[in-house]
Amino acid sequence: MPKWTIRVKLMAGLSLVVGMMLTLMGGSMFGLHAFHISNLTLVDQLRELGASTDLLESVSRLQPPRRGSDDERRSLHEDVVAARRALATYFDELRNNATRGNRAGDGRDEAGLAFKIDVDLTALLAALEPGVNPPLVLHGTPGYLERNPDAADAPEPEPEVAGKPWAPLKARIDRLNHRVAELPRKLQRDFFVILTDSKNQYGTSRIIVWTSAVAVLAMLWALARLLHRWVLHPVRLLERGVRNVARGALDAKIQLRTGDEMQKLAEAFNDMTAQLRVTYDDLERQVRERSRQLVRSERLAGVGFLAAGVAHEINNPLASIAFCSEALEHRLAAMLDRADPSETKIVHNYLRMIQEEAFRCKSITEKLLDFSRCNDIQRERTDLAGLVQGVVDMVRHIGKYRGKTIVFQPREAIAARVDAQEIKQVVLNLVVNALDSMDAGGVLRIDLRVVEGVAELVFADDGHGIPPEILDNIFEPFFTKRREGKGTGLGLSITHRIISQHQGEISASSPGENQGATFTVRLPLDVDDNAASKAGVAAGRNGNLAA
Repeated sequence: MPKWTIRVKLMAGLSLVVGMMLTLMGGSMFGLHAFHISNLTLVDQLRELGASTDLLESVSRLQPPRRGSDDERRSLHEDVVAARRALATYFDELRNNATRGNRAGDGRDEAGLAFKIDVDLTALLAALEPGVNPPLVLHGTPGYLERNPDAADAPEPEPEVAGKPWAPLKARIDRLNHRVAELPRKLQRDFFVILTDSKNQYGTSRIIVWTSAVAVLAMLWALARLLHRWVLHPVRLLERGVRNVARGALDAKIQLRTGDEMQKLAEAFNDMTAQLRVTYDDLERQVRERSRQLVRSERLAGVGFLAAGVAHEINNPLASIAFCSEALEHRLAAMLDRADPSETKIVHNYLRMIQEEAFRCKSITEKLLDFSRCNDIQRERTDLAGLVQGVVDMVRHIGKYRGKTIVFQPREAIAARVDAQEIKQVVLNLVVNALDSMDAGGVLRIDLRVVEGVAELVFADDGHGIPPEILDNIFEPFFTKRREGKGTGLGLSITHRIISQHQGEISASSPGENQGATFTVRLPLDVDDNAASKAGVAAGRNGNLAA
């Protein structure tokens, strides 16, 4: 299908409308023209017929004198003059109609007959006025009609009738009446021809009008089809697509192949719905994430409140237990040296276990206290790449992490307003967790970049990964899945609290078990002081609850 724009389609539709109008106008104009010509011809022919009727009446009044008196001669003379005037009037109508072409024929037969009638009337005048040669009425009459060759300019000789001096006049008048009577028959023949032509023109007009009507109906049907295909159907599809989107069906697509702006509009609408779908999915993901973070924050606040009280209450007894076990070990040292060696070893083992577990409990309570505290963040301009590099260099020297590789190659120096000590603890927790989850030969890759005005730290390891069912719980307090069965489960919770205080985000992802894990930390490069103070107030409120 050719790529027609709406403008071209409108021009095509307008051309169809103009074509319909011209077709109807042409058929109507042809019919009106045929009627007009027929009407003019009939009207002019009626005028000629009227003039011939007047001539016939004038000639019919001609009567030859019976007694030859002057009154009879004068009356006949007047009637002949009147007949000549009627003949001139008829000939003028005949000439005008023949000149305009409003006749069935060219009028030569009627003109020849008129010349003969003129000859007879001229001869009658010459007979009534001896010695006077009156001119022919039609002699030298201008016009395209020529003199009939059968007509004579001079009067025909009068027939001689013995004993009847007026017999020639009577014979000429009879011949004149006979000739004048031929005019209506010729005009009737012309009327028949005119009516036949009118009938033929009427039939032709009917054919043209019906053909025009059928052509206009066909063009109207084509215009309706094009209007439906080019306008109504696309608009209906667009309306349906908008209603589907209004009902929440963001996957609805509008399929248009019109090749014009309607198709471009449908494609733009599809792009818009696709973008809306992506935005909606992202917003839904963010809502779920924010909901999880809110629930997690509420849990952390409750745990912090409980942890502070437990830590304060249990820390002193634990210290007493540890100190008493050490003192007991020193006091029993001399006595155990003289006892059975096997018993001595058992007592030493038990005392050492008491000390180790007491110090382990004390370490846990210290972490609980750290978790419950929400000190004010001391923000300063910090080189994140240098901070991460310092933690990496420190961890590499720890013996148990030898044989595991840390890859950190920053592309640029990135500075952000953060609390360096807090962020260093975050990096340390994430690096240690990643290294603990990997076997010997494992690789931890750390990437630092700026994404949409936010510093992004990515910790990707190839360790044992995180099962999907526990991925949403890893930031909760006391939740741990270390392979050794050790750990307090507070490291990631503390990390989450620190990142939240910095108005940042932390997220974790993993394809599954034994497929590694990725932790992503996002920190704003520059923080609004008002927003930071509000975050500090909120964090302080949680800290007050925990205290």
